[in-house]
Amino acid sequence: MSVAGEYRRVAEQQDRSATFALIRVLADPDATAAEREEICDVLGRLGDVRAVAPLAAIGRDRDRPTGVRHSALRVLENAAMCPEGAQWRAWWDAGDDLVRGCLLRQAERSEADLLEPVARDPHHPLHRHALTGIEFGFEEPRWQQYKIQGLDHPDPGVRRTAADVLYWEEPVAAEQALHRAADDPDTGVACAAIATLRCYRSRATLRLLHEISQGDGERAVAARDSKDDLLYYFQREQLSVPRWLAPVADLLGPHEFDAPTSGVASAADRSELTVPAAAEIFSVYSDLDGPWAPKLDALRRYHWIGVPAADRFGIATFLSAHSDPEVRASSCAVLSTWHEVDLLFALAHDPEVGVRKSAVYYLRFVPRSHEIAAFTWDLVDSGELAGTRGYEALATCAAHTASGELDDRLIELVRTDSRESIRAEAVSQLGNRIQPVLSVLTESPLVTWAVHIGMLSACRAIGLRPPAVGALRAVDNLDLAVALTDFDDVSAAR
Repeated sequence: MSVAGEYRRVAEQQDRSATFALIRVLADPDATAAEREEICDVLGRLGDVRAVAPLAAIGRDRDRPTGVRHSALRVLENAAMCPEGAQWRAWWDAGDDLVRGCLLRQAERSEADLLEPVARDPHHPLHRHALTGIEFGFEEPRWQQYKIQGLDHPDPGVRRTAADVLYWEEPVAAEQALHRAADDPDTGVACAAIATLRCYRSRATLRLLHEISQGDGERAVAARDSKDDLLYYFQREQLSVPRWLAPVADLLGPHEFDAPTSGVASAADRSELTVPAAAEIFSVYSDLDGPWAPKLDALRRYHWIGVPAADRFGIATFLSAHSDPEVRASSCAVLSTWHEVDLLFALAHDPEVGVRKSAVYYLRFVPRSHEIAAFTWDLVDSGELAGTRGYEALATCAAHTASGELDDRLIELVRTDSRESIRAEAVSQLGNRIQPVLSVLTESPLVTWAVHIGMLSACRAIGLRPPAVGALRAVDNLDLAVALTDFDDVSAAR
């Protein structure tokens, strides 16, 4: 097999028996840039926890060539193995800008005090890395403004990064700036903005992408790709909001949307479930070498309910204490299924963020507990969670709180919190008790229209006429238009 073929095999199988040989090649100053690039990708996909210490040593060694150090740090970054907490700050305090760039790209909200000064300073030499770092989980309006301002930076590298990081959270305030960026003098910046605009479901954006797609070159190719993605959502709603879609009807074509196929597993799929034996689990997962892709896949597929009760605690203890964070994260579903609450609660305090996220999510499905309710509320209230982790923590808190007991705090979150995901989840948890916060419908969105759409859904469910319908109908947003379909132009609630 060729070297390229062997690398491909190692990556596909996550064959960790190759880990240390690959690190040696990566650390070789005579290796070519192309070879290091390929090894970076393979090591990142291996996700071998044993690689963390040697890669960290290489990445932090200022006597090594910059290319070698950069490659080692990239592997840690791509495999989500960068330090957290006190170790993150210790690396930062060493004052090495190459390391600091990596840290900024992987920062958590707990590091916001060091991240934010760089993100808001367009002249800082590490500004671009800070913008990458706030792509996920930094959703308040001020963080969105740092990204949007990056679209006007004199450095095209920063402008392209800004266009890229506006993809995930889709702030309403970014749409017009992205329209301008689609005409950026730098083709890379323009194409990045065009790619991000596929997430902005407005008639104006669809029309703009169509116009750009009629040209030639890279921008036109990117626009055709984004337009096709956006058209999927518009065509799906042709029968729901035909009048709203009239200005772009010429772009939609005839309604041909097919209903999605069922995602229910077939009888054949269910018949192939395997019940793992305790001895097999201990043997297979104690070996840190060899192909790990099938091992990790098996963890998600085993029929854990069929495991004998006498074997469960031993397996649960072994998996939840495993050295590989991916095993610990996968074990959370098992622990929840078996109601191994103490072990699962311990993983909610794990050193690895991915493990903590999984544990907090799966705590939702264990018997109601005041301790879990208090713990997850403290996570939300601390301000250190946002995005997916934030709303999952709030949903778990609600699952462990009696109906209505959380309402005052949910109402306060909707009214005053600046985290979009938290507000939207609070709206969802309030459900038919939404009346005290309906005035929010008359306000402009903090980031997206998600809170407004959630409120409209709650109003529809209880047959309540919401306020501000007339003003909301003027908004150029497909999802909001669809949410308004059951309401007429009455602007006063009753």
